[in-house]
Amino acid sequence: MHLARPATAHRRLFWPALLCACSLAWPLGSARAADTTCTALARAVRAGLGQQRIHAAIDVPLNGDALKVGLKPMLVHSIVIDQMQYSNATRQAFHQVALKSAAERDLATDLAAFEAESGCRSLAAQRVAGRATQVFAFSTDLGRGEIRIKVWVDTASGLPVRALTDEPDVDVTTGFTKPGAGKGAPLKFEVKETPNGRRVVGTHAYLYGDAVKPLGARGAVDPAALAQLQALLKGAP
Repeated sequence: MHLARPATAHRRLFWPALLCACSLAWPLGSARAADTTCTALARAVRAGLGQQRIHAAIDVPLNGDALKVGLKPMLVHSIVIDQMQYSNATRQAFHQVALKSAAERDLATDLAAFEAESGCRSLAAQRVAGRATQVFAFSTDLGRGEIRIKVWVDTASGLPVRALTDEPDVDVTTGFTKPGAGKGAPLKFEVKETPNGRRVVGTHAYLYGDAVKPLGARGAVDPAALAQLQALLKGAP
């Protein structure tokens, strides 16, 4: 298949679908883990999803190609308060989205895909940003290769506070192709994914409850919340 007049070329990452409340095709984990190795992690993720106020922040470094075309590094936020999401995931400025279902809300929190069903490993306990945490690891595959995931669960609250995703980097080209021969054949929009051999590591951090603040003046993230999230993203004791 040959793509005519490609429209865009970019990386498809593991996390953007989680922050877009309208993307309901994402495979959510079940409320019950498929084997006992994932029971504790599934319980923590479900406890996180059940919180009324959740602030997720995701840091994914840009590669050289993205920097060359003028993209700038930015910290992506998704603030979920009750049934409303405030996010800069799809544009630089924050926008507000009403969450119409439990599935939309789960996606918006950035936690949904960490409810693993099998193959979890419990790693050594760690201190992160002054918190005692238990670390869990598992792998999954969405058809582009192995995605390696670690989740840090706060031992005091039982809630996920940090995650790391390590996934294959894929160049995505979109454009119109003419599948039929002859003049007047209809154009068809196609998406082509090409593995490029690189990997993308994303770091995720989470706040809950009273630590989650609404956006301030002109859509600014609360400074205290931002400081806590940055400490969790850094991962230092």
